[in-house]
Amino acid sequence: MKRRVKWILVVGLVALLTFGIVVWSAAQAPVNVEPSVLRTDQGGVVSLYATAPLTFTEDYTVRLLNYGILATTYVNPLALQATVPPGLSAGDYTLWVLDANGVQVGVGTLRLVAPPAPTATPKPESPAPSGRPILTVRNYTVEPMQVRPGQEFTVSIEVYNNGSRAGENTMVVFPGGTFLPLDEKGHIFGQVHINATFVATQRFRVPASITNGIHQVEVQLSANDWEGAHYDYAATIPVEVTGASTGAAPTGKPKVLVESVSTSPAVITPGMPFSLTLVLANRGSRTAINVMTHADPATAIPAEGGSIISTDVLRIDGVVTVTLPLLLKSVKEGGRQGLTVMLEYSDYSGGSYSDQQTVGIDIDTSLANRPQLLIEAYHTDPVGISPGDSFTLTLELANVGGGGAQRITLALGGEEGENLGAFVPVEGSNVSFVSAVGAGETEVITVRLMVAGNAETRAHNLPVALAYDAGTGTREKDTQRVSLMVFRRPQFKVSFYRPVEGTAMVGQPFALPIEVVNSGTARFNVPTLEATGEGLEFMGESSTYVGNLDPGGSWTLDAMAMAMAPGPLDVIVNVYYVDDLNQTQIYSETLTVEVMEMPEFEEPGGEFGPDGPIGPDGLPQTPETLSQKIWRFVKAFLGLGS
Repeated sequence: MKRRVKWILVVGLVALLTFGIVVWSAAQAPVNVEPSVLRTDQGGVVSLYATAPLTFTEDYTVRLLNYGILATTYVNPLALQATVPPGLSAGDYTLWVLDANGVQVGVGTLRLVAPPAPTATPKPESPAPSGRPILTVRNYTVEPMQVRPGQEFTVSIEVYNNGSRAGENTMVVFPGGTFLPLDEKGHIFGQVHINATFVATQRFRVPASITNGIHQVEVQLSANDWEGAHYDYAATIPVEVTGASTGAAPTGKPKVLVESVSTSPAVITPGMPFSLTLVLANRGSRTAINVMTHADPATAIPAEGGSIISTDVLRIDGVVTVTLPLLLKSVKEGGRQGLTVMLEYSDYSGGSYSDQQTVGIDIDTSLANRPQLLIEAYHTDPVGISPGDSFTLTLELANVGGGGAQRITLALGGEEGENLGAFVPVEGSNVSFVSAVGAGETEVITVRLMVAGNAETRAHNLPVALAYDAGTGTREKDTQRVSLMVFRRPQFKVSFYRPVEGTAMVGQPFALPIEVVNSGTARFNVPTLEATGEGLEFMGESSTYVGNLDPGGSWTLDAMAMAMAPGPLDVIVNVYYVDDLNQTQIYSETLTVEVMEMPEFEEPGGEFGPDGPIGPDGLPQTPETLSQKIWRFVKAFLGLGS
């Protein structure tokens, strides 16, 4: 019995081992995988083929270790298909085939490889550099070539663009360095093309404390190219300094001299304007500033403007021309005479200098052999002129000299008419011509002019330029002036503001209802409005005060008058007003009044009864009471009978 049990145990153990071996061998059955290599960026479908004794059923699945179950498709008992997704990491992977219970029954391998690196795109060759602007100082000048302490000088440089691009926003800056730049030290030249040049100029002043030798003026050149890149170029200009002192205090001083003189006209007559032209030169060792020039007032006075001519800067060896408009005072001696000229100036260190120099001028105190034209008299027609008026200007031109004047031109407002002001020539130009005026003769010249509508009401100074040929063959010029008074002309309208016809009777008082109206555009001060008339006897006030009468304003005067004779009588109304020169003027107008005879009333009967005079109705008349007499006077005053 025991043997039988043992045999059964042995047989069972052998069967169990055989089943395990079969199961193990089935779990380890290899599976062929096609394709065995996939790209990670693409993934793909792989086919798994069973080897004996393994077979597949429809519920088998494929597992990718370290990822999970793949989408599996049953093909037949010997083939399965599984989908490998893209995006997995590259490497060797194991594929398990699982039965319906999830037990591994087959194994295969799959390699995932990374995609090949993309072929590098060849880089285009870099373009050759396009260059840049290059600014250089090709030439320079220093004027003067040698400078001294305190002196001003000029540096001019010629800048050349020898680069391969145009310069944009090109600038030259003179920071100065040792020297002090004057005025603006930066100069902008904009665009400078390739191979183009330009010139930059700068003025400098030499410091007083500088030493002798060669010193450098700094120059900074800059430009952009069209892409915006900025380039700077530095340069220096050598300047030679001489005449510097070894100590701290500057040496030398300016010295201004009158090197030449001329007058216009060449021969001067006392009382006539002339121009004194002086050529001044600085022959000192420092720059002169604030040079003041004027003539001796004991001999000549200014003809116009002030007596002093100012020159800001006169450099070392510099020359300047000044002209003094003068009027020669009365002198007894003619010929070549001396005129004293005063000079005052200073330097940059604060030093002040003054000097007196004498120049020679030719004076003619005689009119025996030359003409002299004067505007002896002039007047206007009408006498009073107002804005907008046309008038005639009459000039009496007299030759008070000893010689005749030929080819005379008389120009109102100056030679070019530039000073006509408020006057406009009409019926001709501003220039009149006279062929000749002999010695002692007078020529009358008339010119038609118009006053501008916006002219100021005042005295207008009108220059008259005279030019004529003298007996010496020279052309003499002179300017004389006439004054033309322009007034505001009042426009008053004087009238009766109610009818007076039929109210004026001989021996009876009658009213003069006078009204004055300012019908112009300007205000006038009217101190008095007055009524007068020959043959009229005024009762009460015949004038009144008005005051300022505005444009469009009016004023009345109610006067009472009585005439002793019939016929037309003139009532003269005087309007006293103040003109633009604060003078009282009179504007008069005449009004006519017809004075009638007093009608005679015949009283019929003329008899007296026991109760007094008998009236026209045959009834006795009673004497007039005081109130009846007053009423009769009022009716006579109002022109309703008496």
